[in-house]
Amino acid sequence: MSVPRRSKRTSRRWSALGVVLIFAGWEMAARLMGPMLMATPLEALRAIGTLAGDPGFWTHSRDSLARIAIGVGTGCGIGFALGVLAGHDARLRGLLEPLRWLLMAIPPVVVVVLAMLWFGLGSGMVIFITILMMAPGMYVNTVKGMRMIDAGLLEMGRVYRFGAWTRLRHIYLPALAAPLTAALLIAACGGVRLVVMAEVLGAESGVGYALANARSTFDSGRLYAWVLLILALVALLEFLLLQPVQRRLTRWQEPSHA
Repeated sequence: MSVPRRSKRTSRRWSALGVVLIFAGWEMAARLMGPMLMATPLEALRAIGTLAGDPGFWTHSRDSLARIAIGVGTGCGIGFALGVLAGHDARLRGLLEPLRWLLMAIPPVVVVVLAMLWFGLGSGMVIFITILMMAPGMYVNTVKGMRMIDAGLLEMGRVYRFGAWTRLRHIYLPALAAPLTAALLIAACGGVRLVVMAEVLGAESGVGYALANARSTFDSGRLYAWVLLILALVALLEFLLLQPVQRRLTRWQEPSHA
């Protein structure tokens, strides 16, 4: 047990050093490029305090969080449901394969342009893009997980005549826990980036909209303050929510020690 703990401590130290190096590089780049193009880390941190006192800050944050929750949650739910069905039925899997390939191959910017034509500006466009981009990744991981389930477990379920819910709860979900939680981690972090990008290109509120405004007025302090807040949101999602969920769901896979 001591070796893994020592390894974790070493990894954390090097991660902390990596963060310090990033901020040091940011400071050097800001000094070279000048305040109009890049704010220093300290200026960005000070701008966060100014943002927090602005009523628009809470409106933009609320709109973006709602879009992330709806878009990522719905997209992952659709991908999971279709993945379970396709894992059962090779015909459905073959039918969905061209659509999966198309959605994973098309650049997100193209989807944004099309969604702007179909939905106009606003939440509908952003949520549609997020759902469309999140579903394929969850679908692929679910299908792969379904196809890797031990055939003996599936045969046991048939012998004991497990119902659909019992099979899902006691056979499929435990086997799918590792790939699905990893896919959800990637989807949540990618969903934040996708929502912000869509808001920059075609929304009338949200963090991306605020970023675009800060860029247009050359307010680099406010611009990089929003960048720091986006990074903080991704860190909160990953380290405080998704990683604990992943460890809990995959705890049964860890080797037991006497």
